[in-house]
Amino acid sequence: MKITFCVHGCAIKPIGGHKIIYEYANRLAEAGHTVHVVFVSYDNLYQLPLPVGIRVGLLRILTDKTRILPGWFQFNPQVNIRTVRDYQSSNFPDADAVIATAAETANPVAQLPERCGSKFYLIQDYETWTMEAEKVDDTFCLGLTPIVVSNWLAELVEKKSSAKAFIVSNPINLDVFHVSRPIEQRMDHTIGLLWHADPKKGLKTAFGALEIAHQQFPDLRVKVFGATKPNQTLPRWMEFVFRPAPDALQKLYNSCSIYLCATEYEGFGLTGAESMACGCLLVSTNYLGVHEYAKDRSNALLSNVGDAQALANHIKEAFQNPALRIQLASQGAKDLQKRRWTIAVQKFERILQETTEQFKGEMVL
Repeated sequence: MKITFCVHGCAIKPIGGHKIIYEYANRLAEAGHTVHVVFVSYDNLYQLPLPVGIRVGLLRILTDKTRILPGWFQFNPQVNIRTVRDYQSSNFPDADAVIATAAETANPVAQLPERCGSKFYLIQDYETWTMEAEKVDDTFCLGLTPIVVSNWLAELVEKKSSAKAFIVSNPINLDVFHVSRPIEQRMDHTIGLLWHADPKKGLKTAFGALEIAHQQFPDLRVKVFGATKPNQTLPRWMEFVFRPAPDALQKLYNSCSIYLCATEYEGFGLTGAESMACGCLLVSTNYLGVHEYAKDRSNALLSNVGDAQALANHIKEAFQNPALRIQLASQGAKDLQKRRWTIAVQKFERILQETTEQFKGEMVL
């Protein structure tokens, strides 16, 4: 097949949603498909005092030609990258399938001519931070075939539209994220945490829980990582790692006994799943996306969104009951073994092929 991913901007810093898109592009190319990634990047490098055309031209050199960007992800050389400044149809190749990958790209993809292929919409979250909820809902009703990463998103899309949503839950790169330090040998009072300034990530709640935990366990050590640096001074019992490479992130997870997540809402929650695959006990809020892979007291400890005390109570319970931590973390690592990229790509590929064949049949009729 000839497959095009339409991406709103080249993510210069690591973003979980873009990571999933780029992995699909790489793996579909490896499977023998012709894959294009079209970056519509008129607003990238906005901080440079240059005309839009020059900024886009510079990006084209850094992405299409030299592939310096995105520096945090390595595209397969077989993936064709094209950086453009707008959604004009002339910027898109002939294809069998074209995939919108964000709310901003849904309307433009819906308006592309038939030569660009059957139209799909990869939905990884309810993107109300990019536009009003009603406008996001409208993107579900454009006639694009929706592919969603979680059950709650499938229910939402089908409720807001008449479209049937295909579920391809996010996989984990188990070649990278796996247990390398035995779960029972982790340092007792160590916690991993993602730094993210977006309020919906619940960092205020997470810090509240950690302050409570530190009062109870003075030797607590928290290993924080993120794509952006903290805008506040962290206490001395926290250390920060800026944009760790995948292997470094795997080692960070493996050095922790618990991974803490206080998210308010999110489509899936990639770092929580990665941490579980690496043997951390996930202590998390029970936001909708986490239920794709975490079950309270089966492989994780979950509590109500916004409740710092409940998170702290779960941290205390896990620290005081190592047998429980080891049991839940071991089950979590085992459960995450089912989330292999090969399975997800085969399912994704089948959806594209079957929908495209049906589209072509309707065109003949």
